[in-house]
Amino acid sequence: MLRVRAALVLLLAVLVFGISAPSSGEDFQTKCQAAGVIGCWGFDSTSALFYTWPTGTPCDAVFAGQTNYGFGSSRSGPGNTAATVQNGQCAYPAIDTTVTHSGAGSLKFTIPSNSSANSSGFFTEVFQRLPGGGFAYIGPGSPLGSVFYFQFYQRFDPNFQSIDYQCLGGGCGGWKQLIWFGNPPNGASSGGLESTHNNGWQRDVPQMYGQQGTDDYGVENVAGCTFAKATSQGGAGSNYVSRPNFRAPLNPTCKHYLQNTWMEFTGRIEIRGASGAATSRVQLWVDGTLVVDYGQAKVNWGGQDGDGYGQFLVTPYMTNKDSAQSHATGFTWVDDLIVSTQPIPMGTAASGPVPAVPSNLSVR
Repeated sequence: MLRVRAALVLLLAVLVFGISAPSSGEDFQTKCQAAGVIGCWGFDSTSALFYTWPTGTPCDAVFAGQTNYGFGSSRSGPGNTAATVQNGQCAYPAIDTTVTHSGAGSLKFTIPSNSSANSSGFFTEVFQRLPGGGFAYIGPGSPLGSVFYFQFYQRFDPNFQSIDYQCLGGGCGGWKQLIWFGNPPNGASSGGLESTHNNGWQRDVPQMYGQQGTDDYGVENVAGCTFAKATSQGGAGSNYVSRPNFRAPLNPTCKHYLQNTWMEFTGRIEIRGASGAATSRVQLWVDGTLVVDYGQAKVNWGGQDGDGYGQFLVTPYMTNKDSAQSHATGFTWVDDLIVSTQPIPMGTAASGPVPAVPSNLSVR
């Protein structure tokens, strides 16, 4: 009888607690407290956004009564969020409390119809501000070393993910997600010290490139998703029309952008060798799958582009986007961004309601 009773108690424990047991992942706050973390952005409050906007435009009314935190390459002030004007309206990143990966908010970008390249404004920050006004960086000679890890989550609505955007002067290079670049005051989001996430040539495949696109990291080559396979039967390898060629049967292993789903992007960037040499390494995992592992990246560290990586910029910017194109309004959200000198766990702890105790069981 005691054995039966013990077995029933154990069964109850499994039923009550088994479904709610945490996975191997960790939540955002736990990750932020880990050793090596130098920056965390949860995008939970508007108090974390310090806007700058073009004066004499509709943005004046939107930000009436607020301080215009103009900022340049020196990053001397707190400014970190830029608004722009598109189709006669003020467009800017904003905190959305209704769609979040975790916490109270996320950073929402709106891509309006008839918008040009900088459709939505941008958010940019330094890795870490140091006492005395300096800025931390990752690179040769830095006390933080020459390797950094990153992680962020991004969500794409169906319009943004599926629109065949048109561009001036040829095919669209694809909308961007996030850019890693050099430390102030010399860093620039487009230059010789730059690694950029983007929807390369609108293939619907997350990719990365360096140095304004002149340093090609491939498609998702390490995962077996390649340009060569896409064109092996004479089909297109670039632009929106190429999307079927980056799926089965030619490219069945490609990771694609998902609609209305939080996707996890985790990476590692290591500066190796002489400045500008094709020896640095860039890695990217999409939802836990390694898709980019490029060991010949070129990074112009120690010069006019910065000592090393020290800033990032979040934006759906699309070079040469045609403002004459009318299309549905698109949206994308970014949340839970981390920069660290140590690896960041992938995945998020499971959460949810504890199931009710079954009413048809009894312990005698």
